[in-house]
Amino acid sequence: MPQGILRQVLIPVGVTLIFIGIGFIVSARRAFARFHQPTDPGQPTSQVVTTGVFAISRNPLYLGAALLFGGVALMMNVLWTLAALGVSIVLCHYVLIAPEEKYLAAKFGETYTAYTATVWRWLGRK
Repeated sequence: MPQGILRQVLIPVGVTLIFIGIGFIVSARRAFARFHQPTDPGQPTSQVVTTGVFAISRNPLYLGAALLFGGVALMMNVLWTLAALGVSIVLCHYVLIAPEEKYLAAKFGETYTAYTATVWRWLGRK
């Protein structure tokens, strides 16, 4: 377990990640609400949201949750949970993200394809 100066760095980094994660989650939920879209991955959607936080991440809810979890792990000095986070991200990709992307591509076609051509899955624009 990190001690001393490293520990003093992990706390503010963790807190920062927590706030960024919460920001992503709140922004994504607000965007979904503004466009009357469900936040439950199992519910059908009627449009592709591409504005706000969705302009920089195709999965801001998952990204926000990962940042939040990682920030708590750093802040609480429970670094082994970062390995669990890595496994969770891989599982999230195969269990949630890949099926969602397949559904969205089938339902929205070129609209969704154009969106994926400009915005990275996790973070950033192409």
